[in-house]
Amino acid sequence: MFTLYKASPKFPKIQPLNTKFIQRYIEKFEESIRNFEELQKERVSS
Repeated sequence: MFTLYKASPKFPKIQPLNTKFIQRYIEKFEESIRNFEELQKERVSS
C-alpha cells in the first residue's frame, strides 16, 4: 500500500499571504513609479 496524499519534497508548502501587506507593497511600488516618472520629467525639462 502507498499513501496518496504524502507531502512532496519537490513542492514548498504554500504560506497564507497577508493581503494588507500586499496592498501596502503595491502602493509603495506605485508611489516609487510616480516619483521616478517625476524625476524623468524634471531631467527632460532641465
